[in-house]
Amino acid sequence: MPQLQPHPLVDLSVLESDPAVIFVLDRQLRIRYCNSAWNRFALANGGPSLLSNAVCGRAVTDFISGTLATDYRATYEKALERGVAWVHDYECSSATCIRRFTMHVYPLEAGSGLVVTNALRVEMPREASSQACLQSDYRLANGMIVMCSNCRRTKSKGLEQTWDWVPQFVTDPPDMVSHGLCPICCEHYHMSFERILA
Repeated sequence: MPQLQPHPLVDLSVLESDPAVIFVLDRQLRIRYCNSAWNRFALANGGPSLLSNAVCGRAVTDFISGTLATDYRATYEKALERGVAWVHDYECSSATCIRRFTMHVYPLEAGSGLVVTNALRVEMPREASSQACLQSDYRLANGMIVMCSNCRRTKSKGLEQTWDWVPQFVTDPPDMVSHGLCPICCEHYHMSFERILA
């Protein structure tokens, strides 16, 4: 689906010139537009299937894993309903790089949509790990491996509160992966979402 004019009052030249990853949602939370930074980020991180021409027209929650999809939907809907901006910090790291972003959600007039900017705040190399890991250390009784939707750490089998950084699972995800939130990210998201949902 081609990109659509996101809103009559949105100046696309401003969005295109911004280095932040920016997308525009309509009132049904469908992606109407992604800027060039979105496409550059997708290509640089092995996501050619996430280029703007493939995601426009789809619900943003189609691209959010695990329990976060429900929470993001509720928070975006509340921002639309109340016409209030929302700021949220999150992690989006790779196997070799630690990255932290700040998301700003700006409501458009009369609840007609949202402009969402994602500005890079921190980027630094991650120390290489020489430690080999076995999938059996993380595969639960039901055969699933659970990774955090935010920080991408993996839940350890038998140690409920232990979530480990497993670079090979980020680079080459194993079969049968489920997404949840580790306890630290769960607390972080709970506090962030609670601010706007209260």
